Amino acid sequence: MSAAASAAKLRNGAKQLRLQWLEVRATWRDENTRRFEEKYITPLLARARATELTMAQMAAVLQKVRHDCG
Repeated sequence: MSAAASAAKLRNGAKQLRLQWLEVRATWRDENTRRFEEKYITPLLARARATELTMAQMAAVLQKVRHDCG
């Protein structure tokens, strides 16, 4: 799987997580919700975004290497 395809798969997974979390938050609204989101959801989505950006950069570098060596 290419770096670009992997980044797209990660982006889709993060989007699905956000959507599912919004559904959960619609019915689970207490202090535990806030703590769970703060401890797990927010950092996970931030790491997913950072990883996605890194993968996009890797894809660009790999494309340039292929072009330069091809």
